[in-house]
Amino acid sequence: MKGWLSIPVALAVLAMAAGLPAAEVKAIAGTPKRPGYAIHDHAEGEHKFRLVIPDNLPVVRGILVVGPYSGGDSRDYHQQAWYREFLNLHGFAFLGATNYYLHDYAVMQKALKSLAETTKHPELVNAPYAATGFSAGGGYTRKLMHADPDRVIAGVVVGSTMKLPGQLTDDHRRVPMCVINGDLDRAPGEAGGMANALTPVLAEHRPKGARWSWMAVQNVGHEFAGQEVLSLPILDAAVRLRYPADGDVRKGPVKLKHLTLESGWVADNTTWKSGLTAIAPADKFKGDMAKSSWLLNEDIAFIYRAYATHDAPLKITSPGRDAARDATQDAGSAVTIKVDDSKFAGWTNLALYDGAKKVAELTTGPATFTVKDLKAGYHAFSVLGTDDKGYVRPSNPALVVVR
Repeated sequence: MKGWLSIPVALAVLAMAAGLPAAEVKAIAGTPKRPGYAIHDHAEGEHKFRLVIPDNLPVVRGILVVGPYSGGDSRDYHQQAWYREFLNLHGFAFLGATNYYLHDYAVMQKALKSLAETTKHPELVNAPYAATGFSAGGGYTRKLMHADPDRVIAGVVVGSTMKLPGQLTDDHRRVPMCVINGDLDRAPGEAGGMANALTPVLAEHRPKGARWSWMAVQNVGHEFAGQEVLSLPILDAAVRLRYPADGDVRKGPVKLKHLTLESGWVADNTTWKSGLTAIAPADKFKGDMAKSSWLLNEDIAFIYRAYATHDAPLKITSPGRDAARDATQDAGSAVTIKVDDSKFAGWTNLALYDGAKKVAELTTGPATFTVKDLKAGYHAFSVLGTDDKGYVRPSNPALVVVR
């Protein structure tokens, strides 16, 4: 079964039927074509899986595993632009599921073995995983890391915890993991919420070198709230940093690169409510390691800071929170970033960042930026504003996906 019909070809046919000149028809037909996708469904008892592979992909280098919440169905999440483009950027397949609530890793392995035969992609049994999911899907992400740390490139747990049974080893702690919760994610009347479950885990494992991070996003409960603004840049960066240049899944499991602690950045979890979350290169961090978050690089640290800081007075209003879920930009195009500065009226400077790279700056209003010539990939924009007293405050991050 194929997805994403060729839109340019369809438009060209309509254009010819409408009697447009040949030159205009040719221009329409020559528009960049979105890749198609082969969809393969498989059932293991009550558990249903969907593997999605981009057309003409000779080798599946890895698998983006997106777990469903309890009672949910993640099989069609590949239709969301921010997940779909991950496959094109990295030569990965997508795996979603339903009726799959924290089940044994062996069930997924068995499904992939069968799918490797039916798709004629035997390398699927060797492919490493980039994993994420909400609630129970987040729970499965951490379980996948626990079951097979050598195969997990990175994991982002959304709306869940890092509760793991038994003893953990350095192999587990070397896997980059991020937990994104909401500060309102708790049972009625419960004090502390997810912090009660996360704080002791980080306190134990961060001083032992765990490449793990956590945040509680302000005014978010147990819900989908555009957490992909951080989760997908993390998974994207992890693939680029950990997948070896000579890795070949056709020859066997890929030996992922280990990232040194010193290569990353660290955020101070005690500063979320300080006005600007503190971040620093790992070798320069001076805070309490037990209350810190390890981050892959400076780009991720900048996105984390914008997302983790509470009461940010600047707000990016366009693109909106879910804009990158619904649409992508073409490479070479431009994007306009609009900022609500009404709660930071005394600003003297606004700097726009793409990850950690400053791409534009304003000293007078209106608070609107235009970024041109976008390159393919994930662009997480945020603003740092300085007021007339010298205080520096952030905006929320906003994600743009370019193909």
